[in-house]
Amino acid sequence: MKKDLIGRARQGDLEAWEVLIREIYPQASKQAFCLLRDKDLAQDAVQNTMLKVFNNLSGLKDEGAFNGWWRRILTNEVYLLLRFSSRVMPGMTAELLNTGELPVEDAVTLKLELGQAIKRLPLEQQQILLDIDLRGLNLQEAAEEYNLPLGTVKSRLFRARARLQETLKQYRKKPKERVDMTIEPSDIKDRICDYLEGTMEAAARNSFEQELSQNPAWQQEMKKQKDFLTFLHSLTGKITLSVTEIKDKVQAVIEKTEDYEEIVDATFFEQGKPTTMTSHIWFKKPDCYRTDGDNAATGPITVIMKDGIMLSWLADKRQVRKLILSQEYRERGNFNFPDSLKAMAENKSSRILGTEYLQGRPVLHVQFSEQVPGLGEMNTHHWMDKETWMPIRTEYYNVKGELVNRREVRELRLNQGLPDSLFELDLPEGVTIEEENTQVLNLPQDITLTEAAERFHQAPYILPGQNYKIKHQWIEVKEGKGALLSMYSVLGEQNPLLIVTQGPVPHTNLPPNASRSPVEIEFDGRKATGGLTKIELAGVKYMLDWQDNGYSYSCGGQLEKDELLKIPGKLTQAELKHIA
Repeated sequence: MKKDLIGRARQGDLEAWEVLIREIYPQASKQAFCLLRDKDLAQDAVQNTMLKVFNNLSGLKDEGAFNGWWRRILTNEVYLLLRFSSRVMPGMTAELLNTGELPVEDAVTLKLELGQAIKRLPLEQQQILLDIDLRGLNLQEAAEEYNLPLGTVKSRLFRARARLQETLKQYRKKPKERVDMTIEPSDIKDRICDYLEGTMEAAARNSFEQELSQNPAWQQEMKKQKDFLTFLHSLTGKITLSVTEIKDKVQAVIEKTEDYEEIVDATFFEQGKPTTMTSHIWFKKPDCYRTDGDNAATGPITVIMKDGIMLSWLADKRQVRKLILSQEYRERGNFNFPDSLKAMAENKSSRILGTEYLQGRPVLHVQFSEQVPGLGEMNTHHWMDKETWMPIRTEYYNVKGELVNRREVRELRLNQGLPDSLFELDLPEGVTIEEENTQVLNLPQDITLTEAAERFHQAPYILPGQNYKIKHQWIEVKEGKGALLSMYSVLGEQNPLLIVTQGPVPHTNLPPNASRSPVEIEFDGRKATGGLTKIELAGVKYMLDWQDNGYSYSCGGQLEKDELLKIPGKLTQAELKHIA
């Protein structure tokens, strides 16, 4: 962004200001929607942000910091809306709203009044207060984020808290115990602030605690400040947990969980149109798992995993498929939420957006952001029940801010004492399990094209293109033999656009009710015959499979029929130097 444009706007040039707004408004709208997931609230946040930018632009000292400055204002405006907007109040019960000092009605009124009071703070004080008393940053982190001296941060925080103190006075249960937080902190209040905010070095902390124990006046001042901050944070919902600490809490709960039952809606969105599959899931330690589901592609299906065996029962086909689970699959394939949380956070930044309410219960809202070069961010929003720390909802967004996937738990029950009989497959009379040709189910392994070529003894086929994010994995189908699975994703999208598989053994699993139609295609410069299957499941519209020179191939994904039929003709062998 041109500095002269910002400079002219700072001097009051309205034409420059209008140009500036036109440049940043679309970016602000996208960022606000990704955080709030509500178009109306997002527009409120953007409008408030633009007003604050206009009113405070003259105070911006470094024009080169403009982009980071307005984005920080927007982020804090979002936090204000998330914590204090009346639109997040529905569903909050009396028990959840009670602060311990106030009736429910007063608590609601006070939360809204506090939000307005924060909005009335000078911008520099407001930002420091939001970062420390809502987002949970410590003083040192805030100083580094704003490139300010630590003393300046503490001074602004004291001033902001003192103004809020005036707002909260009339609601306090015991007015005579109100904290007198003066505008200019004395030395002792400065030290107490350092102590409470955790910025004291260990030696200074030990020395202060010794002095504190000998000075009743200091102890009284400490109690006043702690009481006020406890009251303030009960209203703001300050969150101080890191993602690592959340993971540790989740792990502790799971270690105590012997079994669980949940009903889950998994929804895939394509151009805003949802397709949902509902599953009833049971799990019991150490490795018993069952899921019952039903959708148009498969019909009713039951999957049971127990003792290293997986059985799939397709009711419409009266067919049972048996798979042997590899040792690695048994160790890593079971539900383990801490690991999934860790996987979500890999190569992504994370932020805690606070406590919200789903299905009438408090949940912790965490956002994971993945930067896409030149395009922006892809965001994943995750909500965990604060009592059980189990996942309640996960939403995946593309770089445009469009919702593409959602997984939501409608019912959750823990430690019911599930019977072992639940994990036995009760088959109708006349149906038996076919033992022949039983496959071993292995977890996919990341692989390079060179490694795949060495196993194939020929170069794999790839789809040329500069705009794809490509991931190659190896799936072992039979001992020593397998297939290469290549996922092609458009930059900025969460789900693969196309999946191509190839290998010397058949590896395509089609839905049992699917109808396969013969088609003529072009592959490697010659005509070939394949089969086209309509899937319409989990983002896959069609599946195309064919064979050539002793190898099996397939491709499928979000492409329409005519586009998919052209893919085999576009595949070319990778240029690799060394093939064993």
